Amino acid sequence: MTDWKTQQMIKASGWPLAPEDLAPGADFNARLADGLVPLHWACAQGKQGLVQYLLDHGANVLDTTAGGQGMLKVAAESGSFQTVMLVIDHLKAAGAPAPAADLRVRMTQVFSTAHTNAKNRLQQTLRDWDKLKKKT
Repeated sequence: MTDWKTQQMIKASGWPLAPEDLAPGADFNARLADGLVPLHWACAQGKQGLVQYLLDHGANVLDTTAGGQGMLKVAAESGSFQTVMLVIDHLKAAGAPAPAADLRVRMTQVFSTAHTNAKNRLQQTLRDWDKLKKKT
């Protein structure tokens, strides 16, 4: 059984399947109906709060979709800057390699018309990620 706060978060997210799929203790890396994985859906929808919840409860940020897309690409396509930055933070912490040039260009395009500082913050975060990988 999930607590009230978690129930409200699940309801507000618009999760299309059974709420029990997002209950604490559920396997957030298991493929559900139609191959859906909760983290894939949350990233694709730009649901930052749900992404944080899933990652905090064991979802694998290094997982890929059935089509081979990584979570960062999926999150970038949602257009949610907060979700992208959250995924980047978790990927960096997991020691994942920085994104390839094509994804960098795509993210820069997506956020170039967003808040004034979004593009600059994204570019600085990517530079920091590059530096982090050089140190290891």
